Amino acid sequence: MKPIVETLHCPACQGPLAPQVLGCNACGIEVRGPFALNEFATLDAEDLRLLRVFVFAEGRIRDMEAPLGLSYPTIRNRLAALREKLAPDASSPARNSVPSRSATPSAKEVDTTLDLLKTGEVSFDEALDSIRSGKPASSTRRREPKDEK
Repeated sequence: MKPIVETLHCPACQGPLAPQVLGCNACGIEVRGPFALNEFATLDAEDLRLLRVFVFAEGRIRDMEAPLGLSYPTIRNRLAALREKLAPDASSPARNSVPSRSATPSAKEVDTTLDLLKTGEVSFDEALDSIRSGKPASSTRRREPKDEK
């Protein structure tokens, strides 16, 4: 079976090819229709190897140097190029739903939110929303004064 990557362009017009038939090797049944390729199916063998090594190295570039036989700067450049190949266009909802670095709360903000949750000044849902959004939680409940005896 030929990898799909080698046949992505039509030999007649050079247009993109898409799978039209899926078949079961066990029973021989075929399913016909238009099937969409994901972004990984369009990567060449070198990019797929880089991605596999990245996953096995758990994202540590230093651990990728030996298996790839490349220097740290070269690996970073290749990862940047791979990111560009995989990046959805700016109008894609997936691109817009990725939280930015600035939306990530600091450890101090998270601790403050958890303290407010612990004291009952915010609800669980409010604390969770605060941490997810990166916006500090604000106490919406008034504290009852403690009785002193």
